[in-house]
This record gives sequence, C-alpha cells and structure tokens, in this order.
Amino acid sequence: MSPTSAAEVLGTPLKINQLTLKNRIILGPMAALQPTPDGRPSDQSIAFLKRRAKGGAGAVYVGGSVATARAFRESPFSPNIRYDDDAFIPDLARLVDEVHGTDTGVAVFAQLFPAFGRMGVPRDGQWISSASPRPVDMGGFGLPDNVYIPGGRITPEPHEATVEEIKELEQAVVDAARRAKAAGFDGIEIAAHMCYFYSSFLSPLSNFRTDEYGGSVENRARALRDTVAAVRREIGSDIALGLRLSVNDHVPGGQGPEGFAAVTAEIVKAGLDFVALTDGNYESMKDNVTSESGKMLREGEPQEFRKALGPDVVLFLSSTPDPAQAAAAIVDGTVDATMLARQLLADPDYPAKVLGGRESEIVWCDHANSCMRRLILQVPVQCHKNPEMGREDPQSKRSNLLQDAFIWAAGNATLMAIADTAARARPRKGH
Repeated sequence: MSPTSAAEVLGTPLKINQLTLKNRIILGPMAALQPTPDGRPSDQSIAFLKRRAKGGAGAVYVGGSVATARAFRESPFSPNIRYDDDAFIPDLARLVDEVHGTDTGVAVFAQLFPAFGRMGVPRDGQWISSASPRPVDMGGFGLPDNVYIPGGRITPEPHEATVEEIKELEQAVVDAARRAKAAGFDGIEIAAHMCYFYSSFLSPLSNFRTDEYGGSVENRARALRDTVAAVRREIGSDIALGLRLSVNDHVPGGQGPEGFAAVTAEIVKAGLDFVALTDGNYESMKDNVTSESGKMLREGEPQEFRKALGPDVVLFLSSTPDPAQAAAAIVDGTVDATMLARQLLADPDYPAKVLGGRESEIVWCDHANSCMRRLILQVPVQCHKNPEMGREDPQSKRSNLLQDAFIWAAGNATLMAIADTAARARPRKGH
C-alpha cells in the first residue's frame, strides 16, 4: 500500500454509535498525564492531550484514571485521575472543554478502572482481590526491550472477590460513567486488560471459581456483561461505550485469542459499541509492549475477534505504528482504527504527518522504553526522542539529573545483569 492510499484510509471518518471520529488514528491511554496529588487533571494533563489533538489525532484517551476510591488507593502508579466522586466532575469537564476547545474536532474518551486486581498494592490495611487468588509473576515469560526486573517480582496473592464486592464495583463503575457523561466525554471505556480486576474473570488462567462467575464462557463474562448492561442503562443508548481487553495470555496454560473472543462476544450483547484490543499482560510483558509493528495481525488475534464479534462492533488495533499495516487491516475489514501510545509520545504530529503523506518526517519510537522505566520507577514520564514530551506545560514536573541517571542505569543490560545476580543471591526472609 502506498503512503497516499494509507493516508486516505486512515483519514476516513469512523462512526461509533452516534459519534463520528474525524480519522482513524487514536491516542491510546497512558499513565503519563501528571494529575494533581488528589486526582484531578493538572495543567500538564490538559496540555499533553491538547498537543496530541493539535497533532491530528482523531480521538484521545484520558489514561491513568480510576473509577473508585479503592482503585486510587491500590494503584501501582500514582496519582491517578479520579471519577469516584461528583466533586471531580468540574475538573473533568474543564479537561474535556479545553481539549475540545482546540477546534481540531478531536473526540475525548474516558477510561474507567474499577480496581487493579492482581496488580493492586495492598494499602491502608486493605487487601487486594481478584476473580481467584492467583498472583502475577511480573514478566515471568519475557520483558520488553530495555526493561529489567532484578531478581524478578511476584505480586501479593489476592483474595477471591466476593459476590457482594463484585456488585459493589459494578455500581461504582456505573456511577463513574454517569460522571464521565456529565463531564462531556465523547466515549467511555471500561478497562479489563492486563492483570487488572475485570481481566481476571475472563481467562481460566486467573479465574478458577466454581460459582456463577467461573467455569463456562457465559459465567466468565458475567461480571463484565452485567456491568456493561448497567452502564448502558445509566448513560443511555447514544454514547459510545467500549471495553479494553487483552487478546492473548501468552502464558503456558493461558487462554488464546479464540477464548478471549468468545467471552467478549457474550459481553458485547450487553450493549458495547467498540472493543480496544491489546496483547499480553504483566506476565507476558514482551508481548504487551512489543517492538514489532503489526505483531497482533501476524499472529491472527484481531482476526479471531472480527470472526466472533461480526462487522458491527468497532475494533481498535494497538501496537501497529506502520501506517501501511494499519491501513491494510482496515481495508480488509479486520479492524476499524489504529490506537497508538508510545509512538505519540515520540511524535505527537504522527497523525498529521501520516495523513499529509509526510511519513519521511515522522520521529519514530525506537522502543528503548525509557518512558516505561520512568513509569515503573515513579519518575515523571518523558521521551528521549521528544524533549517536549512531559513538558507541554511550563509548570510540569521534571525529573532531576539523579533520576535521569537512575533511569539510564535501569535500562543498561550489563548493570541490570549484575543487579539481578545480586538480588537472586540475597537470602529470602524466613530462610
């Protein structure tokens, strides 16, 4: 496919329910927005999103956000943008209004996390819970390029969520969706990917319950199907409502795309308009944060979802920055839009350059993943390919020289091999 035809395809408007995106290039959600300590969008949050809107994105996600006070408490990354109280509506509305005020025609999507599940951090005397008590072996089956976890890490074992807890979180998501609608968001997405709370119900790898939420495809879909149905009743029939989920565990004994597509087909019946597809999870991080454009297409994962969900559910494809690959997948009906994260950190003007036939001018993400190391280590996220990133607002938080040196060291293979050897040689507690 020529650059011109790729630009034509990706520049075609996309209708999702009553919402029409001006093009098919979407900024995916990232916990890189630097909200205020109490969970409100900061000037930097807004400036970051406005910059991507001006760069030509058809839609932008507000990432790093939570639907409940519990999720805010147990989040492994902090702070987060909050939807758990009506007091946050004016700040959320300000964000939406300012991004809409760029006059770029960009759509703004809210992403709702009910709880962090197997990836949660126990705090304030409260434990974490999941579908079943299975911890996460962080990167146990491969880490992204230039990301290391010396000695490895296994998360605390979660409790099995009670039925009462599941229903409480369902209502909390409904309430958060009401607030997102009141704030003026164009679309709402429920997060069920990686190893977070709702994702734990979808795969037999992390769901070995014997009640109405475990076992069959229908039962594993139940928690999300009920939530989607309740949210749809709350927000009405016209607002674009979607789900984000991982398409493949990429772990021995885990579920593949056929299984995830089957459980998603059950959830779609409750009123979903779109599904955002991501790959892998925290146990298979090399598949989630891949350095290969189009890996999901090569492995046939979106194809399984199209087959299971039919032509009417809009599909967003991640990790495919090659415009020709993304456009070809749209032309053949496999997906409907491309959703990018790291690439739009490196070059916020990627959409405008692709749509303007200026691919030679794109600043490409080199997958050094310094942004990811910064996020993991709670250092303000920046991009070494784009000095402006993380500094869109003059008052944004900046890393200092010591932090920058630490981020560099954390990505150095030789130093991390030494650290790994030392960590594994350290006696464990109780031994």
